[in-house]
Amino acid sequence: MTDITKGAVVQCRANGNMERDFIGTVTKCYENSCLVQIDEFDPIDRMNARELLFMTVIAKKKMQVLVPGIEASETLTEAG
Repeated sequence: MTDITKGAVVQCRANGNMERDFIGTVTKCYENSCLVQIDEFDPIDRMNARELLFMTVIAKKKMQVLVPGIEASETLTEAG
């Protein structure tokens, strides 16, 4: 599995909150999941996305990286 980092654009499988697959940007990573900003979604999920305030937590195993995010070393450089 590709290491998922902050800023990555990911395709997420449908879950209990969203009926169809969607595309989002990772805003925060946890051990086995990520907080994802919902960017693109099926029109059927418009109300679901709005109720979630366009943010949801998704398991890493239910997402696929489309565009890699910030490397861990870059994050350390910015902080220090």
